[in-house]
Amino acid sequence: MTDNDSLATLGTILEQAGQQALGYFNSMAARTVDAKSPGDLVSDADREVENTLRRLLGQHFPDCDILGEEFGGTPSARFWAIDPIDGTSNFLSGLPFWTISVGLMVADEPVMGGIIAPTMGLAAVGQAGGPFVATGFTPGSRPEDPPCIGIGRNPRWHTADRHAIEAAIDAADLGPRLLGSCALSLLLVATGRLKGYIEARVGGLWDCAGGLALCRAAGVQTAFKVHPDGTVDVLAGDVFDLARSAGWRGEILSKS
Repeated sequence: MTDNDSLATLGTILEQAGQQALGYFNSMAARTVDAKSPGDLVSDADREVENTLRRLLGQHFPDCDILGEEFGGTPSARFWAIDPIDGTSNFLSGLPFWTISVGLMVADEPVMGGIIAPTMGLAAVGQAGGPFVATGFTPGSRPEDPPCIGIGRNPRWHTADRHAIEAAIDAADLGPRLLGSCALSLLLVATGRLKGYIEARVGGLWDCAGGLALCRAAGVQTAFKVHPDGTVDVLAGDVFDLARSAGWRGEILSKS
């Protein structure tokens, strides 16, 4: 399978999973919901969409292992990191800010990915170094210099450190935007709608591998660090100087 064939296949897989997820979204009263931990919700939709992604990826990419948010897996030399619904709380609130994200990790680097936001009709697939294909975005809506920076929030990122980043964003006369979905934010960085994105201790590679691959496909600078517990520090776009000014610690700032 050529690279273009792989991207086309990945796009079709995302479309199928997106239609399934959208059906669950539009029948919210039928959802069953559990809490994996306080504030960390999972629904039957998350599990069923992950099952679909596993089946389709296994059928079309049999040489790759799978690491999923809901059913786990073990990272290997070549594996898909998948998040069936990134932004579950948004999804369960009836908000449109959720995505399906898949990213191919090879030798610990994100090399191919795709993200779809079914409620907004937005999607992209890409491979590090190109090609990069986005759909659903009006070409004329892309700004020359986006005035907003995406920022994440989670209980593992110390509040004082996050506030320092927010203060650096404000000092740069930029607008911080918290969308509640790492993958959606990275999709918007890759397509030039957000100037950048920053979050420490993202839940896992499933949240960010697809978006990091898309940013690399679009020529956007990225850096990430996987911690021993599987959480990930993520930087993409024009956030590196902001991170330095806020006192971000670690070797991640020297990566790209």
